[in-house]
Amino acid sequence: MQAPRPAMVLGGAGVLPFVGFTAALAFGLGDPEQVSGALRLYGAIILSFMGGVHWGVATWRNETRATPYAVSVLPALWGWAMAFVPTTMGLVGLAAGFLLLLAYDLRCVGLGDLPDWYGRLRLWLTLAVCVCLVAASAVR
Repeated sequence: MQAPRPAMVLGGAGVLPFVGFTAALAFGLGDPEQVSGALRLYGAIILSFMGGVHWGVATWRNETRATPYAVSVLPALWGWAMAFVPTTMGLVGLAAGFLLLLAYDLRCVGLGDLPDWYGRLRLWLTLAVCVCLVAASAVR
């Protein structure tokens, strides 16, 4: 099954700020510290949002294990921590957070906890986000 159209459209729209901030850094538009700070802030917010999916799934399933709840909170904490490290490390650290969460998401898809389309959508969106974050760290 293909991802629902709203998930594809809104997921793609969520990547646009990553592309825009990365392009601004690459082309020298705006103050680099402000632009990279905005990129890190947006990345932390989106990473937190993506982790929250697991809280919702665990709640829906009346889950009693701690793992899905922990996985839902850890991305927010990781994203927040990346705001306090040097910029390049923060951007690469956010990319690592997205990749680690993707690995867990794909595991959940494999176990049937999330639909197949979610894994495919997350894969492409995460790759786009990580390319932007790593590229932004390289142009800094």
